[in-house]
Amino acid sequence: MRADQIALQLYTVRRLLAEDLPRTLAAVARAGYRSVELAGLPPMDTAALSRALSDAGLRAVSAHESLETLRADETAVADRLGALGCPRVVIPSLPATDQASADAVLRVAAEIGAIAGRLADRGIRLGYHNHSFEFQPLDGTTIWDLLVGALPATVDLEIDVLWASVGGRDPAELIAAHADRVRLLHMKDRAAGPEPRDEPAGAGILPWPRIVEAARSAGVEWYIVEQDEPREPRADIEAAWRHLAGMAA
Repeated sequence: MRADQIALQLYTVRRLLAEDLPRTLAAVARAGYRSVELAGLPPMDTAALSRALSDAGLRAVSAHESLETLRADETAVADRLGALGCPRVVIPSLPATDQASADAVLRVAAEIGAIAGRLADRGIRLGYHNHSFEFQPLDGTTIWDLLVGALPATVDLEIDVLWASVGGRDPAELIAAHADRVRLLHMKDRAAGPEPRDEPAGAGILPWPRIVEAARSAGVEWYIVEQDEPREPRADIEAAWRHLAGMAA
């Protein structure tokens, strides 16, 4: 891991972005980040977003878009990412109907694979991001094993280390098991205790040296700081940056 591989998922600061987007992006850059993953943005046109990112000295290296959005207008998503110079889109979850049975999971895997092929023609890579539901039993296996087994190798994996842990998996072992496909990580920590509350990387109980070593061995490209419910968004993204940058080669 290098410092220039550390990015921020903007969903972490979504409430601040809604209040003052230029000021918040500037604060992200002051914290040390130069790259971001798009999500949680207030409504705005693509040109305005591109200018705002450029003014802050930030670039978009990935974006989250729901499967429903891709189904509704895949071309519009590709056009927007192309205009932003963003080379990757990640599906953040599966709709409930697409995780209801093994057959449903296999069907959606084939659909995602087809979307990946069309996006590749536009120079955009497609990935999938886990939560914890993927690791629950389903028809004698798990959604994760069915989905990853059926997705073509062209679909990248973005492993969220907190949610993998909540789902009962060791994040470092999961990264190692999919070393040929994991290209992005969501780097958020897990608070001690029974509730799966997130913390800035380094402030919880996850084994960061093992996670980073597994990621280095796997050739992970982006280490993306994220929290779903940060208590102090600015302070939390600064703390996560300091911890991860301190581990960087």
